[in-house]
Amino acid sequence: MASKNPPRSRRVRCYTAWDLWSRRISTGFDLLQQGLWLGLLDDRHFDELGPLQYARWAKYSDERYNLSGLQPWEERALSTYFRSGSSLLVAAAGGGREPVALARLGYRVDGFDCTPQLVEGYRRLMAREQLPGNVYLAEAGTVPDEVDPRYDGLLVGWGGYMHIPGRKSRVDFLRSLRRRVEVGTPLLLSFFCRGERSQRHAWIYALARSIRRLRRSPDPVEPGDALAGTFDHWFTEPEIRAELAEGGFALIEYREVPYGHAVGRAV
Repeated sequence: MASKNPPRSRRVRCYTAWDLWSRRISTGFDLLQQGLWLGLLDDRHFDELGPLQYARWAKYSDERYNLSGLQPWEERALSTYFRSGSSLLVAAAGGGREPVALARLGYRVDGFDCTPQLVEGYRRLMAREQLPGNVYLAEAGTVPDEVDPRYDGLLVGWGGYMHIPGRKSRVDFLRSLRRRVEVGTPLLLSFFCRGERSQRHAWIYALARSIRRLRRSPDPVEPGDALAGTFDHWFTEPEIRAELAEGGFALIEYREVPYGHAVGRAV
């Protein structure tokens, strides 16, 4: 009886072997590169790197992107936990995508970001669309001192929270936001997610930790830290819950799809 799966030709076998090993080599090089540079750079360098990279990426300055509105998962969280027409503070507002969309929905929106080029674009876009709201330039990982009013809701722009290096700095950032709101105020965060036993992140962490120890770096590296263009910390649900709690918020919703996000409430 003839086999239903005839032997593959030598060229096909060579290609499949080459493809397998080239992918493994590429993945290994990526892990090596991330671990190496996470070890060689400190938190202050990552604070410099974020604005530099976002200024270089044309997408975030593009008006079509910044007028594209909210993502479906953002709309769902907003309609579920935020009161219509209330006052909102948007951190990591970038070029204004979230603030413009929110203002068009009738919210009173102030926002800030640490990339000067994006802040200027955000300010021009709000003025051109004749939308009210204050626009602030901030230091990386901080809330501007000028932001004094009490708000009815808090949002951290898409993926912005994960760019803050170091748990302590992230918690300090949350505490700064908490001081601007009353008990019960909702907060929306978004981020990359990782599994509790992610081998990829374990390898990056092990290499970066060894290099920082040799350098006697003042900043500890953390499991889940990554460096792919910008600094990113990939979260587990327990990490998000714990950081929110330390920052003055209780976790009320955590989702990993279609994009990692969580909703907290000020306590």
